[in-house]
Amino acid sequence: MGIAGKLTLRGLVAHKTRLALTVAAVVAGVAFVSGTLVFAATLDRSFDRAFDDLGRGTDTVVRAKKAFGAELGGPDPDRPLDRSVLAAVRKADGVAKARGEVSGFAAVVDRAGKLVGTEPRTGMDWNADPDLSLMRLESGTAPRRPGEVVIDAASARAARYEIGDRVPMALASGSRTFTLTGIVRYGDDELSGALTVTAFEPGTAQRLLMERPGYTRITVHAADGVPQERLRDAVGRTLPDGLEAITGRQAVDEVAEPLREILTMLRTLLMVFAAIAVFVGSFIIFNTFSMLVAQRTREMALLRAVGAGRLQVTRVVLGEAAGVGLIGATLGLAAGGGLALGLAELMSLVAGEALPFGAPVLPASAVIAAYSVGLGVTLAAAYVPARRAARIPPVAALRDEVMPPARSLRVRAFTGGAAVVAGTAAMAAGLVATDGKTALYLAGGGAMAFFAGVTTLSPLISRPRAWVAGWPLARFGGMVGRMSRQNALRNPRQTAATASALMIGLALIGTVSVITRSMAVTVDKQLETGLTADYRVVGASEITPVGPAAFDAVAKVPGVRGAVAIRSARIRLAGKVQTVTAGRPRELAGHFRLRVTEGTAAARGTDLLVSRTTAAARGWRAGTVVPGEFQDGAKATFRVAGVYADQKTISHPAPGMIIDDTAYRPHAADATIDRIELTLAPGADAAATRRGLESALAPWPSLVVKDRKTIKADAAGDIDLFLQLILALLVLSVVIAALGIVNTLALSVVERTREIGLLRAVGLQRRQLRRMIRYEAVIISVFGALLGLAIGVVFGVIVQNAMAEDGVTELAVPVGRLLLYVPAAALIGVLAAVWPARRAARLNILDAIKTS
Repeated sequence: MGIAGKLTLRGLVAHKTRLALTVAAVVAGVAFVSGTLVFAATLDRSFDRAFDDLGRGTDTVVRAKKAFGAELGGPDPDRPLDRSVLAAVRKADGVAKARGEVSGFAAVVDRAGKLVGTEPRTGMDWNADPDLSLMRLESGTAPRRPGEVVIDAASARAARYEIGDRVPMALASGSRTFTLTGIVRYGDDELSGALTVTAFEPGTAQRLLMERPGYTRITVHAADGVPQERLRDAVGRTLPDGLEAITGRQAVDEVAEPLREILTMLRTLLMVFAAIAVFVGSFIIFNTFSMLVAQRTREMALLRAVGAGRLQVTRVVLGEAAGVGLIGATLGLAAGGGLALGLAELMSLVAGEALPFGAPVLPASAVIAAYSVGLGVTLAAAYVPARRAARIPPVAALRDEVMPPARSLRVRAFTGGAAVVAGTAAMAAGLVATDGKTALYLAGGGAMAFFAGVTTLSPLISRPRAWVAGWPLARFGGMVGRMSRQNALRNPRQTAATASALMIGLALIGTVSVITRSMAVTVDKQLETGLTADYRVVGASEITPVGPAAFDAVAKVPGVRGAVAIRSARIRLAGKVQTVTAGRPRELAGHFRLRVTEGTAAARGTDLLVSRTTAAARGWRAGTVVPGEFQDGAKATFRVAGVYADQKTISHPAPGMIIDDTAYRPHAADATIDRIELTLAPGADAAATRRGLESALAPWPSLVVKDRKTIKADAAGDIDLFLQLILALLVLSVVIAALGIVNTLALSVVERTREIGLLRAVGLQRRQLRRMIRYEAVIISVFGALLGLAIGVVFGVIVQNAMAEDGVTELAVPVGRLLLYVPAAALIGVLAAVWPARRAARLNILDAIKTS
């Protein structure tokens, strides 16, 4: 170990207390990064194990051929398979066993009339063959008669049902009551065991769960030694047109893919907030090492005087930074597991149900990221202070008062201004970029560059802003208040750097607050003026089916003038898969108040109605013929019958494309209704109609009726939930900022030890000294809060303006909410000052005065 290494170790030991809070900032940032990766890896493992379990024993799956898959969370109806197909499959080479499966929507209803369990709620036919079924009886007997049912153990516990009880079941065709004969577990994995499943006697399942006779799919178990690919090919040769055979592995992957997409989006979201936390922490690290260099000027000068070169001094400071980064990364990696559990709880609250989260998994990516971030960010933040330390002249060791050379304000103004301009340009480019990832990188990188620029410029404006922020304390806080403001004004660079960390957190909070408030006001206004339905019938969740029988029931209720069934459909047009709305085109055009500007709304067969934006993007006009196919692979020719004007709304968006339901349904016979929109007849009694609708839907406890007030409340609740989630994820950056205030005040106490001793010697009491430091913390916090909220409002206005084209037409600044953040920031300052204030008050007066 060289001299630089020894000096580095001595520096770490000598200043361990001063560096402890810097380590805490590194730990917080690294914990968020590693915790996100641990969280994602653990969920990946849980889902992989569950899907492996669900695919056990299934070597080949026979199903209706699909030209393309459903959209994420969208409908994916299957054409029923005939019994003759099952007979042919059983004769194929390599088949040991084959079974036709029946499945559909079925939900347990508790004694209060509420659905039990988590989505998807699946009913199926009972099968106890361990090679072809994952259902295992935990107690009771299998269903053998039409009126019998078995349910999963979790649902039985939640509803407090026991064997022999009469259990109401919600089905797509209506509700019925069955006798509970057994409790089952579906699969052996923890997630598989948590699935909500119900099983009926096979004949009963056919009758209740299928609109047409047949099977949902056929599962095949291979003979010993037959690989899945060979079995798939052998079975495929027995199938008629319109059916296909896929391997069991492919079937599992297709089911898992949508969940993996969700996990990828969630991982990206969390990594964005991890980057914010790391970015905030870098300011604290920079500020800490800047203050340490300032306090150790004489020490650095003595090193230069005894022969140390600039490079050696730089290595000493960077070595200390590497030590801090290494310790912080190690502790942060350990804390990542705990944070992953916290993230799982947070996401469970948002999702409304517990996530399948087992023991945390530590992937190699988390270890690499932890040390890369911990060491990289710490060294990068300490580089400028290290260079500054290296430039300290040896003669500085002879001075009583020494400070490192200040950087030119002209250079600071130029550098900060350039960063602000570059960041603004990048954010503007990100807001208009069409590619999602490019937009995210441009906007995120631009925001960081902008904040870095504002932080660089903030010392130039910190004096007047800190003066304003400290005016109430100076005016009403007496001598202590005036001294606190003077202390905050003494070193504008230090004050600005400390406040910048809190500024970033509150700027983001302010931005999100403006955007969400604008969205809420926009939705409320759009629903008030543009909602065409008086009532809406939907499933208890997005994937709960709404059957035709329910539509017929509500359409006949007295007081209902019109009922519109809305279905989502998927078709491929000119090689690109599109999501369209299936229904009666003229009826949908009237319901959504679409103004046809070209062609006609009287679309029939495979005719399409398209929005002006859709038509312009693809070069279509009325009369354009487009080749395509349905999801079952049937080829078709589609013609654009009409083009209608766009409706820029976010509350009840109009369809981008409409197709006649009579042309779509033959290719997706089991496609369910997404929602039913109802309008009242003139003069109808709204309350009586509401009661009539609820009475008509009594056989379908899985469906709910929503009036305009409920629809608006749901929209507002979704926006508020989004705001609360974002604020929860931003809390860590605010906590890191609070650590920065603690660190700055603690180092400031060390820096002003002699001054504090003199103040105590001339009569300043301990409580006055504690109050002075608390006031100083409040000034720093309020300064950062005011600057951050001002930037946040500007950002929010810019983003809202960019989102206006997407329907967020109203700008609303939540002044009351934003003003509440200022006293909250002051409270953060008070809490951050507790330890430094106590430390200052405990200083021995004589020892403090003797400090040089």
